[in-house]
Amino acid sequence: MQSLSAQLVGPDQQVLVLHLPSQFTDEWVAPVEREVADRLPRVNNAALVLDFRDVRLMNSIAITCVLHLQDACKARGAKLVLAELPEAISRFLSQLKLDRRFTIAPTVDEAIVVALVVNAR
Repeated sequence: MQSLSAQLVGPDQQVLVLHLPSQFTDEWVAPVEREVADRLPRVNNAALVLDFRDVRLMNSIAITCVLHLQDACKARGAKLVLAELPEAISRFLSQLKLDRRFTIAPTVDEAIVVALVVNAR
């Protein structure tokens, strides 16, 4: 899927789930960052779930984007959870030792639960 879509979920619509494009490269960085800036709720228990389910290609610019999103979430007091990482992307992040920087969940539903539980504390 070569598109970007997002939805708000959770009891208070406080979790933004962003479905990433299949080729998460330079051309998608600005749209992803803009979507998060525009749609991430400005509430204390907000969270961002990045759905990697369809991602087949991710370059260093996209990795930098995810790191920037992590910083932006921290600045706003929001949780970031990566979900449904394909094996190749998971291995790529692991090789770069970035897997330790992120909360990762096997499914989007589990990522939402993790985000809600962590933010409830």
